[in-house]
Amino acid sequence: PGKPYGADDFLPVLMYVLARSNLTEMLLNVEYMMELMDPALQLGEGSYYLTTTYGALEHIKNYDKITVTRQLSVEVQDSIHRWERRRTLNKARASRSSVQDFICVSYLEPEQQARTLASRADTPAQALCEQCAEKFAVARPRAHRLFVLVDGRCFQLADDALPHRIKGYLLRSEPKRDFHFVYRPLDGGGGGW
Repeated sequence: PGKPYGADDFLPVLMYVLARSNLTEMLLNVEYMMELMDPALQLGEGSYYLTTTYGALEHIKNYDKITVTRQLSVEVQDSIHRWERRRTLNKARASRSSVQDFICVSYLEPEQQARTLASRADTPAQALCEQCAEKFAVARPRAHRLFVLVDGRCFQLADDALPHRIKGYLLRSEPKRDFHFVYRPLDGGGGGW
């Protein structure tokens, strides 16, 4: 307290904070942002912090596997270089597939307590409901279902419905439609929609 800190203190403090967070979710979110980042922004300050966070997460992830510090920095650099190569070689495919592999689901109300979930394109609504129950720490998951709210109208998804297919259809529809996936109780325990 009261002691000034410099730039050299940033990475250890960042790693300390990250080590106490949900590493799996944090790594997933950082990789998601890195894949979607516009290449024109890669030279900016945001890219610096995103890359630093990614490097810190890789360091933490591989901490037990690597004993020599110099080895670690080389491995982290290799990981970042692999990401850059993959990004430039498969730019169009990577951005298209990464957007298709994630779905944003809110809890109870549209745009409230939203979580970005990773799932395959062929994941049925029932499996996504199981992910939601875990993410939102729901006490009675069997009483909850996945709904899609489209232009103010609410539709419950069947257990075998494919949310990614629905999302793709709504993203391509003309005119553009406002839609939200919402995980809530069957009895409407959220708002009045």
